[in-house]
Amino acid sequence: MGSRRIAVLAFLLTVILTGSAAFGAAPVQLTFTVWSYSTDVILDNIKKFEAANPGIKVALQDFAWEKYVDVMTARFVGKTPTDLAYSSDHWLQQWAAANWIVPLEDYFPQVNAYKPDFAPYAIEGMTYKGKLYGLPYYADTIIFIYNEEMLKRAGFSAPPATWDDVTKMALAMKEKKIVEYPIMFQFQDITPWYIEVFLSMVYSYKDYRMFDTNLNPIYDREGSAAHKVAQWLVDGMRKHKIINPASLETTEIPLVKAMGAGQVAFAVLPKYNLADLNTPGAHAQAGKFKFALMPGESHGTVGFVRFYAMTKMAADRGPAVREAAWKFLEYFGGRTGNEFVVVKRWALDKGLGFAQLPLYKDPQIRAAINKWGNVTLEEQQAKLARAKEALTPFWGSWSLEFQKEMNKALLGQKSALEALKASAAKWREMKK
Repeated sequence: MGSRRIAVLAFLLTVILTGSAAFGAAPVQLTFTVWSYSTDVILDNIKKFEAANPGIKVALQDFAWEKYVDVMTARFVGKTPTDLAYSSDHWLQQWAAANWIVPLEDYFPQVNAYKPDFAPYAIEGMTYKGKLYGLPYYADTIIFIYNEEMLKRAGFSAPPATWDDVTKMALAMKEKKIVEYPIMFQFQDITPWYIEVFLSMVYSYKDYRMFDTNLNPIYDREGSAAHKVAQWLVDGMRKHKIINPASLETTEIPLVKAMGAGQVAFAVLPKYNLADLNTPGAHAQAGKFKFALMPGESHGTVGFVRFYAMTKMAADRGPAVREAAWKFLEYFGGRTGNEFVVVKRWALDKGLGFAQLPLYKDPQIRAAINKWGNVTLEEQQAKLARAKEALTPFWGSWSLEFQKEMNKALLGQKSALEALKASAAKWREMKK
């Protein structure tokens, strides 16, 4: 082959290779669904991801948190194009059992290398039948938040250590007219936080089990931890009148606003709300809020995880889409350049918790948490956190039934034990 011919072939090869980059295939399009929270930050993260991956375009669709699971169910059943989605330990069993989302390790074995970095409760919350289904968007604990100034005005120098302490301190505040209802919950019966708050209180007892090893409910037995918590709530609302009755119509944001306005002294909330409550200028009482280990015998609580999942629809679109999806998942929930870039941003900008334990060693993270909280106490509470037990495919549906029954007890329509027994009967029906 002459040198001229070789040169021509080399030129043609160069044209083909560069041409595929300059004029190549259209970018891979991914559809990403989320619940509405800081969409400006999400869009900015997507913009940066697309800049780093010019062959991929991401379309964002967001929906209200309270309606998210219904919207997603309709999308999956109707096969509305959806490639990547926020998911939650609430719904993993249902979504995975229906084959709406896929185990990441079946397509991306490299995902298993991340497991040593994740908090155990987060791994449990993303695992179905032994396989990992997501990379964490954020993970956090449910904590006990209090207004320190109100507590001092009531004559107490330390936060409550037990639920009896909470009652005692709340009654003192009420008697001194510091606040009419010192305690408030987000117990609107459709909010997914309701069951997590209730379970956090149950997990603060040493004998916290709701179900036996065969997933039969045991929480409806007289004297169980769930019975103690349910009775404490009923007494607080109807007997002592220390729990605001508006709790039954309240969701997360109105509760945080009421607390920030000085209308609430004690609340059980996802931890990231402490960052918002103590942000200067964000609330009238900003800077006065602290958190304590969950009152109770063991100080246990719920650890929860929200995560990025890949749908079966994306998996079926072929290798190019799967490759793009993995790049997206790793950028948002994993490492980029050896750093958890997006997760760290959520922690610094919004105070969101994280499952990626190496971030606790990051000086920027530690300094940021100590501005509004206490990183040492946060680590201590995280070690006492546990994943929600018995996460069956019908767990989400059962939790709504549980919440409706529990509110009947809080309204005085039935006893706490009757409400627990009614919800346990629903569980047994669903389990058949």
